[in-house]
Amino acid sequence: MDRVQSLTQAYSQAPWRKQLQMMGLFLLVVVFAAIVAGIYLSVTARAAEIGRQIQSLQSKIEDVEQTNSDLMSQLAFITSAEQMRSRALSMGFRPIELAEPVFLPVPEYVERQPVILAPAPAPVVPSTPPLPAEYTESLFVWLQRQIDRSTFLFFEVQE
Repeated sequence: MDRVQSLTQAYSQAPWRKQLQMMGLFLLVVVFAAIVAGIYLSVTARAAEIGRQIQSLQSKIEDVEQTNSDLMSQLAFITSAEQMRSRALSMGFRPIELAEPVFLPVPEYVERQPVILAPAPAPVVPSTPPLPAEYTESLFVWLQRQIDRSTFLFFEVQE
């Protein structure tokens, strides 16, 4: 008990200790908040930088696609029938008439042979002999035949 009293008396005699504890706690909270704010700012700055890089790359992609489209349209114009005809005429070529073509025989040229992908179908040969007619008729046909025969016999017997 004396010990508690002596500690209480020591604290009451030195109020600066409580102030120092409160100041330390406050500084600890400030340092923690500063660390969290620094981490937050670092992550945000990285995200903003990566976002700018993505925007820059998307802009470059759009520029390349635009250039590609321009080149494709230029190629389509250059290879159009009118442009090809005018360039051929300027180079000294002229349109050919139907009677003019001359075919040159090429020695040792072998014509392309048609490709055979599968053998010709062979005729189908049945592997079993055909069944007799008795085995190919239905039950109703057989029954009708039996009835007809019995009625024929019945009328024959009565005469």
